Amino acid sequence: MEHLLEYQDYLLAYRLRARVGGALRPAARELGLTEYAAKRLERQRLARELIKERDYRDGMRRVDALTDELNFGFWHNPSETVAVLRKVARAGGCRALESEEAFVDELLTRAERARLGPDDARRVAAYYLGLLRASAAWL
Repeated sequence: MEHLLEYQDYLLAYRLRARVGGALRPAARELGLTEYAAKRLERQRLARELIKERDYRDGMRRVDALTDELNFGFWHNPSETVAVLRKVARAGGCRALESEEAFVDELLTRAERARLGPDDARRVAAYYLGLLRASAAWL
């Protein structure tokens, strides 16, 4: 279940970044679950290998690139969410961050909304918006 939550974190971060655009625009297309899992395993393997190398710069660049592509830690790393909020503000804001209803409308697909139902969709939105609001104190 935790891995599916991690993939959900990735999807919603990807959609938010794509919606805001500009400096936040994802460099690659949205990954399917299988692609995400393969890249996540590659990131773990590279990170483990890094600690064995004396010159880790090239490997670290690849880990950093995968971290960015996977939106790894996007919602749960306050320094990352503060940077995102600053970029959103510079881009003129983002409707998806204005309310739980806007988050649901902008970032969840029709199928996801139907599967969750209105109460659970709002709960998902409240969770993610809460993570961003907690980071807003550092702005």
